[in-house]
Amino acid sequence: MDHEDPIVDLKQRRGPSAIRSAPDENDLVLSRQQVYDFLKSERDRVHHCGTLSLTCAIWLAFTITNWTHSYVERVNRTQKLLRSAVDDIEVETLVSVDGWNPVYKKVKINNITTTEETWAWITDGFVPFMAGEPSRPGVIRNFNHVIRPGVQLRQKRVSGTTCPVSQGLADYFRAECRSKASKPAAFGPMADQTPNRTQDNAFIAGGGFQMAAMSWNEDPKDIFFAFLRIDRFDNHTVKGSMRARELWRNGWMDDATDYVQVAATVYNPEIAQITHVTIKIEFVRGGHLKPSVDVRPLPLVVWADTINILIDVFWALLTLFLFIVTLQEAMDRKGTLGRRCCGSFFLLVDWTIILVGLSLLGFYLVYSIGIGALDEHLAKLPPALSQVPHTTTEKPPDALVASYEELRKNQRVAEEGWQAQFQEDLELLIAVKIYHRLGMFWYVALLMLRFFRGFAGQPRIAALGRTVARAAPDLAHLFICGFVSFANLALGGHVLFGAERLEWSSLNKAAMATIGFLFGQSNIPAMYDIAPMSTLIWGLAYLICIIIMLDNMITAILVDHHREVRKTAGRAQATLPGQMWTGFEDFCWKRAYDIRLILRFLKNRTNPEGSLRKIFPKLKPETKRISRIPYDKLIAFFTIEDDGTGHPPPPPWAPVTKDMIMDQGVDSATAARIMNKCKSSTTRNPEDEMPVMRLFQEFEGAMKSSCTLLDITGEELKNWVSERKIDMQNMEPRQRKLEILSREIEKAEPMFGNDGPEFNAQAGGNPALPDATQSQALGY
Repeated sequence: MDHEDPIVDLKQRRGPSAIRSAPDENDLVLSRQQVYDFLKSERDRVHHCGTLSLTCAIWLAFTITNWTHSYVERVNRTQKLLRSAVDDIEVETLVSVDGWNPVYKKVKINNITTTEETWAWITDGFVPFMAGEPSRPGVIRNFNHVIRPGVQLRQKRVSGTTCPVSQGLADYFRAECRSKASKPAAFGPMADQTPNRTQDNAFIAGGGFQMAAMSWNEDPKDIFFAFLRIDRFDNHTVKGSMRARELWRNGWMDDATDYVQVAATVYNPEIAQITHVTIKIEFVRGGHLKPSVDVRPLPLVVWADTINILIDVFWALLTLFLFIVTLQEAMDRKGTLGRRCCGSFFLLVDWTIILVGLSLLGFYLVYSIGIGALDEHLAKLPPALSQVPHTTTEKPPDALVASYEELRKNQRVAEEGWQAQFQEDLELLIAVKIYHRLGMFWYVALLMLRFFRGFAGQPRIAALGRTVARAAPDLAHLFICGFVSFANLALGGHVLFGAERLEWSSLNKAAMATIGFLFGQSNIPAMYDIAPMSTLIWGLAYLICIIIMLDNMITAILVDHHREVRKTAGRAQATLPGQMWTGFEDFCWKRAYDIRLILRFLKNRTNPEGSLRKIFPKLKPETKRISRIPYDKLIAFFTIEDDGTGHPPPPPWAPVTKDMIMDQGVDSATAARIMNKCKSSTTRNPEDEMPVMRLFQEFEGAMKSSCTLLDITGEELKNWVSERKIDMQNMEPRQRKLEILSREIEKAEPMFGNDGPEFNAQAGGNPALPDATQSQALGY
């Protein structure tokens, strides 16, 4: 046949057109939200937690320095020893006479009420106690030597003024009241010009000698000095007690006395410590005497051994290193000079730590110089009584006694002047030591803030700080209400109970009593006895305003804000042990790379054919890593917040690949590690709530994927139908060809004479055999 319809072989037909399949969801492990949360958490961990090592080292050095220099336990023991010794001094004094029966009172420092009791306690109690036993003169409570001359008295006097009463009462009492103005005028035996009286410097302001005083102390020219010596006469009578009785008789303390200060200095060579004991008795207006005891030990050794010096040097080196780190951080910041140096709260904390630390270190040098000057003053004082040898020299002639009287008087005045100056110098060193101790306290507070800076890199701990920061406005308004309530409760308690209860007698005490009421430290039965109904109302108001409103509302506010903080905290919520392990892994990962660099360097310097080269391990080629990960650049790139200046960023659920991180200047190995760390730290904390837009986006993506699959299925059906159509079109030409072939079929002629009866008999009468033979002949 010349013309045949084309027949397409089924084996040669074209398959369905290639259609790109949807992306595999297993590859989209990380989203922009995950990467953004992880990068912020990781940046805080690197920047903030990295400061903990230096902070811990400074804290440890400071702790050891405080332990080696402060001698806190030793100072506390000395204070307790001498304070209890002064409190235990007890004397009997006559207070009244009932007929022929005298009435005595046991007087201690805490129950002194009159001038006579003050003189009795000083004369018969304090001075003999400081004089010590006759067998051990000048020694109290073992190893504590009283520095001579002994006890020093200081008095401030005030002038009189008109009493704030009516003229009739003023004319009736005819007395003056005390004012606040100082009265340095001379008084006593010198003032009345009594014949046959010698001039007594105790009744002259300034004591008859020159002395330099601290600016915050009273002017020495306005102070009256008296000295009570602790050495004894031959009959074992203490000279200071005799002198105190003389001052008592001459009225050294009277109604014009503002306060009297009794002071003595004790030196303990066993522990190289000098202690200043001061008893101050204030003559409060209205007739009340207010005594107070102050014991201030002062160590005389700055550096006991070389180890103490090394510890201080180590602390100084750490402070210097902190200065370098802080300066580098300030130089890396952008902006003006003020913003670079003081633009961050924690940067200000670091600068303050440096200044306070250097001041505390410089104190030890100043303190050492002050101790040396104090030793020079101490050398000019008379030796301790325990060191004075007892002599049996005969009494000098009477002619020599008169000639040496003036010399003895001048020597006594010089000794008293040196003792007064020594006390001033000692008080100066004590004041400096007190400020140094306060500086050490504030240094600890600053170190605590620097610890909080390190904790800011821990998400769970940082959430607590953000909770307080977010709740600060609400807490401030709550505290305003609480302060108003507290002030009115304290004022009401002061007005209601102050006249009869000591703990409510002043506003300061009333405030402390109001605070103590919260902890059950108030005498409620005594308050109830004064005013039952008012006490009940006051307690009910306290319960509502302080306990219910203040305490419970603080808890509610913090809980509410903490819940909001946790919602916005992100998914990178690593624990502290987890961060420590991550930091250790990062350290090992970086150091392993550094070791491989060193091995490559050494291997390249060896002979390629030498035996030494075989020692080095075979290292796989790797890309050069960056020294510092640009967290700020990565966070700015993966940000999910629209700043309104350009195109909005992709949605938080958009996929992130490693190539996107590498495009920001990160090498392949570091980018892979960032992805792995991000996956391990964020997939453990699934989101509690799903944003509506993200749900809509995911629904839209699912619908697009379904439509894509339907398009693929439709295209495959279309191809299949097209192929079946081609097959149907090929059926008609094939049928015509078969018809043509069927017309050409002719009856086959008998072959080999097999069409006889014999053949039929042999074939079994099977009529199909010829047909089969015909078919074979036709080529089927």
